[in-house]
Amino acid sequence: MALPQATLAIDQGTSGTKVLVIAHDGEVLSRGFCAINLRHLPGGGVECDAEEVWNSIVLAAHQALDVIKGKHSLTSVALANQGESILAWDRKGTQANTPIIVWQDSRSAAVAHRRSEYSAHVLAKTGLAIDPYFVAPKMTWMRETLKPDGVITTLDSWLIARLTGKYVTDAATASRTLLFDIHCMSWDADLCRMWGVEIDQLPQVLRNDEIVGQIIHADVPELQGLDLAGIIVDQPAALFAQGCFEEGQAKCTYGTGAFLLANIGDSPRISSRGLATSVGWSLRNSNAYYLDGQVFAASSAVQWLLDMGLLAKVEEIDSLARTNSGILATPSFVGYGAPHWKSEAKAAISGLTLASTRQEISRAVIDGIAAQVSELMSCMSADGAPITRLRVDGGLTQAKSLMQMQANLAQIPIDVFPYPDATAMGVASLSALAMDHSLVIEDTLKNWEVTQSYEPQWSADQADEYMSKWRTVVQASLELDHA
Repeated sequence: MALPQATLAIDQGTSGTKVLVIAHDGEVLSRGFCAINLRHLPGGGVECDAEEVWNSIVLAAHQALDVIKGKHSLTSVALANQGESILAWDRKGTQANTPIIVWQDSRSAAVAHRRSEYSAHVLAKTGLAIDPYFVAPKMTWMRETLKPDGVITTLDSWLIARLTGKYVTDAATASRTLLFDIHCMSWDADLCRMWGVEIDQLPQVLRNDEIVGQIIHADVPELQGLDLAGIIVDQPAALFAQGCFEEGQAKCTYGTGAFLLANIGDSPRISSRGLATSVGWSLRNSNAYYLDGQVFAASSAVQWLLDMGLLAKVEEIDSLARTNSGILATPSFVGYGAPHWKSEAKAAISGLTLASTRQEISRAVIDGIAAQVSELMSCMSADGAPITRLRVDGGLTQAKSLMQMQANLAQIPIDVFPYPDATAMGVASLSALAMDHSLVIEDTLKNWEVTQSYEPQWSADQADEYMSKWRTVVQASLELDHA
């Protein structure tokens, strides 16, 4: 009797690698996880070791595969990546020549600033602000500062080369580089010249539902001979998993950062409010685009609270009382993305007195995450993309008080995705589309019903009053940056 079939989905993220084995009916059969150590360096540096990332994939895959051994048959492997992180590596042996420069790294701020006069031109072509969050400034900084041998690419291209020997990336990942024209869906020669990048050294760009090649690496013998099919950035993978296929549908993932994405349809629309426009997915000869805004520190802000002893444990979040302490905080520990694009900005806490408690400070930081997401929603509304209901996923959605505050401030219902691994489930769906061209998008998703929703408990006036006060703290932190 033939074994039931499944896909192995790799979600290579900032803080670790998740590997899920997902049956073709959508059931999650097993999970593996391996953490990654990040190094936070002076001057805004955030790095991790490339071989540690590779080994995290190998170890997490072994964990997941051990559970299903002899019970299910794998048909394909899928890969979601963390997007804007880069490294230099050797194309022949796939040896990493540098650490991985993580998306949070802001050491290329001066590189980005030197090209600020081209901001309008770059925005029109790429949908992105010139900011060290994106790939090209990091690539230029690495080449000028570290002078590494080999090619410099996004992390996914290195992982794919290790797995299959192919030198490729996907359209969604390419659209986060500042080197890709989202209208023409191709690398742009003018942009490459601006950043000093040789266009012929960039990887081939594939659709998100293509078969990349067969797994060949000896470190994962159980996967050898399987097709790597389905590759994408983590955030649009989560947008896909949550079924946000129609214009106006939106999700927010609360992970290392919080990332708000709204589907804007099959043609790009450039934001006038500082949001980014990117390729959501390219498949079945059609494209989907999204607007996005970023809170660069969400669970990493919670980790700071833990490290400082302000929060005893993550589970304490829901026991933190919301008082009239007057304390407000901005979780901008690694700067601001949209709409401010100030990588040098710092976090701010306002309203402290000698009577302030660690619990009140922690509550303010947690609430600040919700406030920053709400500010991004306001920008989307002003951009003509109002959000009337928000789907959410990620580890911090387990914090009920955070989700309730999100509903209070945004003044819309919040629906929690019932599975903890939206990114992996999204890329597994793309893998199914790659392997079976008779499928349509809706066929690949497991039907899911909202198991938990949060309705606003505050009035609109209460929300406006809080956001008005919170914005004064944001403004103060931006002004302090220039002091």
